[in-house]
Amino acid sequence: MSAMNIRDLNMYTILELCYHRPETPETIRLPSSFWKLGETDRPLSVRTRMFGRAWPIRAPVRDGIIPTWPQLLNSLSVPCTDDEVATKWVNDPAVRKTIHAENEAVIGEWELCTDNILYNHDVGSMIKYHKNLTSRGYRALIYSGDHDMCVPFTGTEAWTRSVGYEIVDEWRPWTSNGQVAGYLQGYDHNLTFLTIKGAGHTVPEYKPQEALDFYTRFLAGKPI
Repeated sequence: MSAMNIRDLNMYTILELCYHRPETPETIRLPSSFWKLGETDRPLSVRTRMFGRAWPIRAPVRDGIIPTWPQLLNSLSVPCTDDEVATKWVNDPAVRKTIHAENEAVIGEWELCTDNILYNHDVGSMIKYHKNLTSRGYRALIYSGDHDMCVPFTGTEAWTRSVGYEIVDEWRPWTSNGQVAGYLQGYDHNLTFLTIKGAGHTVPEYKPQEALDFYTRFLAGKPI
């Protein structure tokens, strides 16, 4: 399948509409080599960025500052996302007071994917840190929405399996309110991988009841 066929999908939740602001390009201007993925095994430059530790798309793999969406898109909006309602709600003075956020006069208004917070690459893979903590007995739940094209659940499934732990709870459905809500695989050392059926990148946004359900069970130490 050519990447051209999926470029207009909402990458965060493929079943939802891709919202376009009037001033926002309909698609991200991805590097030309991106469209050749799957057509050749040549070491295209984009492969390193996509399968390395780059975030977001087109961010540098080397150590250093990670560009934010506003920086990548020249201060335009985050692709496909309509944050109009969220922006009004979070910036409401009563809401800010309720969630104990500083006054807007102190820290400014809330923005989706703001460029006021900077991140730096200073480590490679995080798998060794997960293994270090779980091998010491800390419980870990790694979950993914199964309609997220930005960080597909298949990649998350692959890296949790790559840790090398023995499977103690074979791939099976888990339920919420009497319905199959996704699938789960449990490993020894209390590592669990879980998918949420129909959820996109931000699971509680798309499946709030199911998210509350599995997370409540996990915190209580109950089977999911």
